[in-house]
Amino acid sequence: MPKWNDFQNIWTTLREVDVTAIRDEAEKPVNIACVGHQEALQTIKQLLHTGSERYGPVSPSPITLVSISETKSASLAIQNADLLILGVDAHTTLTEAETQGFQQLNQLATPYLVVITNGDYQTSDIHLPNVIDQHVWSIPDPSALDAPDHLAEAVLQHLPGDIQLAAARRLPALRTTFTRESINNASLTNATYAIVSGLPQQIPVLGIPFAAADIIILTKNQAMLVYRMALAYGAPPDFQSRMHEIIPVVGGAFLWRQAARSLIGLIPFWGLAPKIAIAYAGTYATGIVAWRWYSTGELVSADQVKRISQEALVLGRTRAQELVNRVQQARRTRSTKDPITADKPGWRARLKRLISRRGPSDHISTSDSEQIS
Repeated sequence: MPKWNDFQNIWTTLREVDVTAIRDEAEKPVNIACVGHQEALQTIKQLLHTGSERYGPVSPSPITLVSISETKSASLAIQNADLLILGVDAHTTLTEAETQGFQQLNQLATPYLVVITNGDYQTSDIHLPNVIDQHVWSIPDPSALDAPDHLAEAVLQHLPGDIQLAAARRLPALRTTFTRESINNASLTNATYAIVSGLPQQIPVLGIPFAAADIIILTKNQAMLVYRMALAYGAPPDFQSRMHEIIPVVGGAFLWRQAARSLIGLIPFWGLAPKIAIAYAGTYATGIVAWRWYSTGELVSADQVKRISQEALVLGRTRAQELVNRVQQARRTRSTKDPITADKPGWRARLKRLISRRGPSDHISTSDSEQIS
């Protein structure tokens, strides 16, 4: 159990966090126009509204359904859409006019997605222009358990990034995918900060180098992650209430201490690697524990927190080594190109851009995240 001083110190830090921008982002209007065959439209709507609704539905719904016969009368809604989804039922034959319409899609300024329901595009009789293949997504079995997540992945790939939080808040199916990506991004951000700053002082628990100011920044980043997660799951936007609610769930030190204790035996104590690993793992573990709370209301046990932290440290160790390798490669490259100025100040500023590039393995894959739906 966290001590009272833990709560007091963390709360002092969190009271200074300005979440106005995040709250405004969550309240942005979102307009998704779904045009197509009636059966496909109903399937898409149902899938996008399938998911955790612990806090109840958030209105207004961003989805406007437009059957093909109504496209002219609904032209304004289509023109103003942030995303255009074209629903095609695999059992329905496209008319010549519909086929010609698909050929014009790439001329649109609006992002678009073609969703084939009740069949696989590759094996169906539907023939679409090759230029739109990368925008075509198949939902062979809408009743499959993974169908909502499968559609959510496609929607978030095509939806502008600045309205993804607002969309997840209103469409339950998007929440799991959005949260998974948010945890990955926040964990990598804190790991990046750890390597760029150097984190020169120490965590008292094990004498691992961390500066007090750095802990404040890393903890604030975690708080931002948790708040975004809460809003994505439809929680009321009051920040202080959300933090009062979540601190007992994740622990007074936002799982920094658990991550530090789990470090023993996993990572050798030299260089930046342990600090990077803790920055990544502490954020990752906090995200997983908070995720389970906001999606299902589950309070994880102490043993579960320990296991989650240990799994997070394994991932943190991998990410730490990847980041250290990138740093070393960057310095070798710079030294080769300009050996005279290789060691002069300024490389840290460029380093952040380099290591912020996400690799193909930057995805949640622990058993805890896989259990969340």
